[in-house]
Amino acid sequence: MENMTNPRLIYLPLGGAAEIGMNMYVYGYGPKGKERFIVVDTGVTFPDMETTPGVNLIMADYTWLVERSSQVEAIFLTHGHLDHVGAISFISQDLGVPVYAREFSKRIALDCVSEYGGDRKQFHSVDIFPERIAAGPFQVSFVPISHSTPESSSLIIDTPAGRIVHTGDFKIDPDPVIGDPFDEEVWGEISGTENLALVCDSTNAFNIGAGRSESELGQNLVDLIQDCDGMVIATTFASHIARIYQISLVAEHCGRYVILLGRAMTRLVNHALEVGILSELPNLIPVHEAVNLPRNSLVILATGSQGEPRAATAQLSRGGKFKGIRVKRGDTLIYSSKTIPGNEVAVSKIQNRFVELGVNVIDDSSGLYHVSGHPNQSDLEKLHKLVNPNLVIPMHGEYRHLQKHAELAMNSGYNALVVPNGSMVDITREEVLREEKEHIGRLCVDGKLLIGSRDISIRDRLKIAQNGLVSIYLIRNSDKITREDIIIQAAGLSEEFFAEYKGELKTKILAKFYEGSERLYSRESSIKGMVAKATKKFCIDNFGKSPVIQISVR
Repeated sequence: MENMTNPRLIYLPLGGAAEIGMNMYVYGYGPKGKERFIVVDTGVTFPDMETTPGVNLIMADYTWLVERSSQVEAIFLTHGHLDHVGAISFISQDLGVPVYAREFSKRIALDCVSEYGGDRKQFHSVDIFPERIAAGPFQVSFVPISHSTPESSSLIIDTPAGRIVHTGDFKIDPDPVIGDPFDEEVWGEISGTENLALVCDSTNAFNIGAGRSESELGQNLVDLIQDCDGMVIATTFASHIARIYQISLVAEHCGRYVILLGRAMTRLVNHALEVGILSELPNLIPVHEAVNLPRNSLVILATGSQGEPRAATAQLSRGGKFKGIRVKRGDTLIYSSKTIPGNEVAVSKIQNRFVELGVNVIDDSSGLYHVSGHPNQSDLEKLHKLVNPNLVIPMHGEYRHLQKHAELAMNSGYNALVVPNGSMVDITREEVLREEKEHIGRLCVDGKLLIGSRDISIRDRLKIAQNGLVSIYLIRNSDKITREDIIIQAAGLSEEFFAEYKGELKTKILAKFYEGSERLYSRESSIKGMVAKATKKFCIDNFGKSPVIQISVR
C-alpha cells in the first residue's frame, strides 16, 4: 500500500503534450495530496471556423490548478511565444502567485496583461544561470538557449529529490545572429549533477540530421532580394527578432529602406530595442515616409505569416491600400517562416490572392529562407548525451512526435516515457501514475468571457454555420394568434427560397394553434415547444436542413 507521507516528485502536462501549442506543465513535490507546485509556461493556441467560430484564444483548462491554488508557489515562463505565455493574464489572476521570466519575455507577458487584465506587480525579471529562484521546495534557474525568439531559456529545476532539466523550445545553434547561442560549456556544467529527468522539446523529432543555423540565411536572402525589381514584402513571426534583423541588414546591403507593418511586429521590435537585444534596426523608416519613395527601394516586414485574416499580409493581399501601401504587379512576397500545421488553407488563400495581383510569391518549399527553431534528431541525441538523464520525457509535440522522440532516447540507452496531457508521472519512480490520470479540456477566450470549448454558445455557432438560424416572434395581443402576429426571420438559409416558403410556414404554425387546447395557448413553454417542432419539421421537409430555432413570445 502506498505510503501517503513519503514525498514524491511529479510531472503533469496540462497542455502541449500530444498537441502543438497551449504549453502548460506542472511540477510538484511533497506527500500525495500535499505537494507544492510550480507551473512552467501558460500558452494558447488559435481558433478556427471549423471548430471554434468567433473565439479569440484557446488554452488548456487549468481548473486542476485553481482547485489547488493554495499549493501553487510560482509560474515560470521559458520564452515569449504566445503558445507559452498567451494565457498568463487569466492564470496569474486566478492563482495569484509570482510570475518569473527574463525581461523580453516578461514584457510580452505584460502585453497580455494590458489586453486581458491582471496585476503587473506579480511579474518579476530574472537573472540567468547560475542564479536561482526559490519557490517552496524548488530552486529554479534560467539557462540561456537558442530558439527563434530572444531570451529563450531552459529551466534547471532543483528539488530535494534531485534535478529536472526542462528544455523549453530550443535549437542547437552556435550563431543565432540575435539571442543566446547554444553554450556547450554551460550544459557541461549542468550535466555535472545527476539529472533525474530531461523534459524535452519534440517538435522536430522526425527530422533527420542536425538543424541549421540562423546565420545560414543571410546570403540566400541577399541573392533573392537584390534581384527583385519591385517592392519586397517579407512576412515572418513578429517575435523572430533575429530574422527581422537579418532581413533589415539585407535590405541595407541592397540599398532598400525597411518598413514595419503590423502592430505586433512594431511592438516586439520596440521591446527588443528597449531591452537592448537590438541596438538599432538598419534602414528603418516610418511607414508614412515610404509612400513617396520608389517601390524598388522598399522592403516591407509584415505580420501574418500564418494566414491571420486581419494581419498586414492578409490586408495587402486584398489589393487595396493598407497604411498607405499597395502591392502591384512585379512585387515579391517572401515567406520567411514555416506554416504551422492547421494553417495551410489560410496561408494558401492569401498566397493565391497575391498571385492574382501579379505578385511573385516565394514560399519556404526550397528551405532557403527559413530555418526551424527546434531540434532535429541529431540535436536531440546530442542534448541527451550532454544532460545524461535517468529519464527522458518528450514534450511539445503531437503524440507521434512524443513517441518518435522516446524511441530515439531508448535507442541510445535512456529510459523514456510518453506522457500526454493529463497523465501524471512520479519522476523518482520513473512511472506513469495511471490511477491519477486527469481529464484535461480546453478553455476559450470568447470576447471578455472565459468559457469551456464545449459551451453551448460554441455548439450553437457551429450548428448555425452548418444549418442556419430561424427566429420566430409571436405577438399575443388577443385571445387568438393571427398571421400578422407571427414574424419570421432567417439567417444562413437562402433568402430567396425562404421568402417563398415563409407564408406556408405561418400556415403550419397557425394550424398547430387551432389544433391545440386553450391550456397549451396559455403556457409559454408549451407554445415554444409546439412551434419549434413544427418549424423544424417544415425546414427538414423543404430545405433538408435542421436549423437552430429561436422563439420569442411577447
